[in-house]
Amino acid sequence: MDEQGQRVQRGRGGAPEQWRGAVEAALPGTPASAAWPHVASFLAAHRYLPGIDVCERVHGGGEDGPLPGCVRHVASSAAGLWAREELLEADHSARRLRYAVVASNMGFGLYIATLSVLDDGGGGGVGCRIAWAFECDAVRGEGLSEAALVARLGASVKGMAERVQQAVAAPGEAGGGEARAGGDLL
Repeated sequence: MDEQGQRVQRGRGGAPEQWRGAVEAALPGTPASAAWPHVASFLAAHRYLPGIDVCERVHGGGEDGPLPGCVRHVASSAAGLWAREELLEADHSARRLRYAVVASNMGFGLYIATLSVLDDGGGGGVGCRIAWAFECDAVRGEGLSEAALVARLGASVKGMAERVQQAVAAPGEAGGGEARAGGDLL
């Protein structure tokens, strides 16, 4: 996968066009172990993703937090967008979280995202990256192009990286659930 997204055909006989891609953002000076708990907070997307002001558990989860099968409702009140997303995987040792959009008003058929926190601490430096990979059917309606989706995700992962760095630097002051204007949902 590349940062610009890559087109592939899925299935035969006129199957939907599928988009795949990945975007990343650096968190210099932030150890992966410190960033991961924030990225892994499946029910706290409103704290870390610009534009998201609602993130609520619909069902599922466990006593110690969300488990695969947990479904959340996320929304951007300003943009009028919403999605229900199911947690598919939370691999804490690999620092990887996968989820699927199971319903939305954004025109998605299939949409699966993988968020990972990657260690950049080689060579004695401290830092990490958040990688956001996705695969989805081409978006119907609204005229959203593949390039526009990649740009939207790129802006979202950069905003997430900024907020995670702030949360690590000042625990307890991580955005307080308020969304910044101009962000997008995904």
